[in-house]
Amino acid sequence: MSTKSSRVTYDYPVASPESSPHWDRIGGSVAAAKPSTDINEDDGNPSKINSHEELIAQFKRDVASLSKTNKKDAYLKVAIWSCVIGYCEALTTHKDSSRRYSIFPIPMASLIRLVHDEFLPLIETIPSHGNNHRQKVQSLSNAIWKRCQNKSSSMQDELHSNSLYVCLCGDVDGKSLDCFGAALSTVIGMNLLGYASILTLSEDHAYESHVLETQSEENPSKPTITSCNNSNNNYATCEVAIPGNTKSSQSKRGREISETFFDLQKQSPRQQSRKNITAETSWLYMKDNAVLCDNAGMALAALVGNMNCDIDKQKPAGESGKPQVVSGALYKMKRDMLWCLHDARCIDNFPFALMELGECEEHLSSERGLKWVDASEMLRNDMEDDATTKADETMVLQNEYFFLLAISISKKNYKDAQTYPYLYAAHYHRDAGREDQSQEYRLVESMRLYAEASRVASQYRYDSKDCLQLMKHMTTVASLIAKDILLLPKEAGGDGKVARTWKSRENAVAFATWLIGFIDSLLLWEENDEKQFVEILGTHHKHSLGKGFQLLPEDIRVAAVDKIYCQEEDHQTRLTAITEEELIYFKHPRSKRLSKGGMLMQALTKKKIVINEMVMAMPCISSGERSTRQRKRFKTD
Repeated sequence: MSTKSSRVTYDYPVASPESSPHWDRIGGSVAAAKPSTDINEDDGNPSKINSHEELIAQFKRDVASLSKTNKKDAYLKVAIWSCVIGYCEALTTHKDSSRRYSIFPIPMASLIRLVHDEFLPLIETIPSHGNNHRQKVQSLSNAIWKRCQNKSSSMQDELHSNSLYVCLCGDVDGKSLDCFGAALSTVIGMNLLGYASILTLSEDHAYESHVLETQSEENPSKPTITSCNNSNNNYATCEVAIPGNTKSSQSKRGREISETFFDLQKQSPRQQSRKNITAETSWLYMKDNAVLCDNAGMALAALVGNMNCDIDKQKPAGESGKPQVVSGALYKMKRDMLWCLHDARCIDNFPFALMELGECEEHLSSERGLKWVDASEMLRNDMEDDATTKADETMVLQNEYFFLLAISISKKNYKDAQTYPYLYAAHYHRDAGREDQSQEYRLVESMRLYAEASRVASQYRYDSKDCLQLMKHMTTVASLIAKDILLLPKEAGGDGKVARTWKSRENAVAFATWLIGFIDSLLLWEENDEKQFVEILGTHHKHSLGKGFQLLPEDIRVAAVDKIYCQEEDHQTRLTAITEEELIYFKHPRSKRLSKGGMLMQALTKKKIVINEMVMAMPCISSGERSTRQRKRFKTD
């Protein structure tokens, strides 16, 4: 069974899970017939869960108990829920519809037994190593990789591979672990063994951290993390998400993440970019601004937030021309679990979890998600002191509030180092403005947020391997801007698309300034690294700079450039975001190639935009003049 919207199809399989290979793998029928009293009844766990309501009630009880129990018992609950969630994800997301099943009933006794009978014996075989934390992590992560399915393909190609269940039962669907699943399983195991181990997350990677008790524990020359989570602790790190079981892979696990960059420099001693990038300047690792899930509640929130509701790997809705198929049952489960964690204050300092809850509410709105919330405190300009203005309320729906809150926390606690809070919020406004033409201002706000995301991206040093996923995001953004904002379907059901006709000229002008702002940060990113690598800045790219701006009328482009370089004193805006009542404009480009009167700015104001390699050539760093040599665009393979 499935329900459809214009862009998403929600799948609700009805086949009984008792006929699935996953039920057979965990011995669902045996455990249901003979519940394990020593495992279930003493811990308050039912042997079987028969409905969504029962599931959320049990999850809520377990979340509430995390702060009242010891660390080992808390992480044992995380292990059990990682198996429950992984099992439910496996049931509902197989690409073959004949192999998708209803979630209920859930054989809880079998999944609990899976942890006790297969995971606990696995970690208990790990040598003590004299209580050396790093060696323990290496041995445990090696054992986990030996236990799970291993493939030669990249971890990035693996879907629904993010749980302890996949580690133990990945053989059912031929799934291996992804980096999050490997790090989570390792951190769970370390805590169950009595070590203080922390799941550590960047925007695209996961690794292990632990408090550095004494300097003698580590090489004093190695840099450490200083926590952003209101703590003065220094942390050592361990890489664990290295796939494969070769001696080389095994030797790299447990190492400080900074050693990854030493290896890169050895591999390419003449490549200057490899010398510049470190764990601190890397987007993939975000060492100084990583999210430290330093308690079981945050680890559980990371687990729930990483639930993947997609049925198969495909382009985002709108890219492929057909609705995206997702698991409606899994979205509902994920939404309500995140609400439990929200109510227990487990995600107060976790932008990713807040964004995921906002996205769940956007997909399947609950009664709570449709409430209006005052967002004035986050939207108001901090420099505005007018008492009347402070008394004004700016009301938004709860799901938008979560996106705003994620941005606010990222700015306050993680030094504004995350691109995803801006991207999630931008996607939300893009969809809202595209679906309701009376809210055209939302398209401007989405463009502003995309520009903020590119600004954050430009802060990182570029390396093709380190920034591969980040570059894909920027390319996807350029595609979405063109297809969902600058273009509209032809009327009367005709094929193809036409350039958008803006209802408000000022909206169009403001949008154009922020489109320039988006490009400005990408140009600056290249200039900071002294090479050309951004795909969409290539003159022949299908979503190139010239092609995008050509979809805006000439008078709008001219007005936007004038607005950017207007010599008048900057208007002090009341809010920090664009609303129906007030627009904000991008000002003051930082890229040398967007200097006032430069070739690129002149090209953008012409009736027919022509941007060639000379226009996009890198400026000489010393003089600011154009280089006749630096025109080769690096591939981001």
